[in-house]
Amino acid sequence: MRTRILRTGEEHVETVGLSLGVPATIVEQLVASAGATPKQFAQIWSSPEAYLAELFCQLANQAQIDRADTETLLTTWQYLGMRSGDLRSAEGRRGVLVDVIRTAAEYNFTVVTASSKWRTYAALSTTIMSWPEGEARTRVLDALRASELAFVETMESFYRNVLPTVGYRLRPMFRGDYQPFVIAAASVIEGLGIVRATVPALVEAHFDALGDEESGAASDAEGAAAPGTDAAVQGGHADTWSVSALAFMGVVDAFIEPDPEFHADEAIARLNGGVDVTPAGE
Repeated sequence: MRTRILRTGEEHVETVGLSLGVPATIVEQLVASAGATPKQFAQIWSSPEAYLAELFCQLANQAQIDRADTETLLTTWQYLGMRSGDLRSAEGRRGVLVDVIRTAAEYNFTVVTASSKWRTYAALSTTIMSWPEGEARTRVLDALRASELAFVETMESFYRNVLPTVGYRLRPMFRGDYQPFVIAAASVIEGLGIVRATVPALVEAHFDALGDEESGAASDAEGAAAPGTDAAVQGGHADTWSVSALAFMGVVDAFIEPDPEFHADEAIARLNGGVDVTPAGE
């Protein structure tokens, strides 16, 4: 019964959106829709607020699935394997980096920030502080924090594998800590996802390729498609830059630099050896 009532709440949020000020009458309607009685509800939750706190915690946990996953890392790793020949020159490495980052930005903006789970997570993150202080708000904040840290860990693994393999490293000032980079990059994409609702024409604009090494001239090497793309996306904007990709690339260049100790043969061997998804702390 608990699962049925929570699922009804999730369907309600997916249909009408998230509102922290849910009236008790709406909760009563959700309970009835789940086929439960007020007595059964009272045996599970002490109040409508307690039910909403658990519902919001569950929504926060589910958002992890849409924001990052290990499969993305594995797909990118396979793509890098098809581009290994480009790693032997500085220009080739820059082209690979640009292609991967641009595609990742496009994918996250067009797919991730369009999902209902991400929209719910974003709304919950930006409005939870309007709840009165207390145990319920603390529980939801803890769930949001856990979801954010899980996302950071997954993306940290992604960048910790990919950047050194394509000949780049974090700038020395960050002392090997990828987390500020992860948060900055995600904030750019997700911030654009939020304002897209009000100024879609500005956010979804595309611009001509820059015409130098940024154009990713090696992107068609061996006919490989960048990870996360399909024929329509790749064909529609192959020679243009979106606002999200430009902003993402700006963050990347602010945090990373070419690795002067890069050895192409070692990187290619690493591509053949597989990825390391062990959290950095371990």
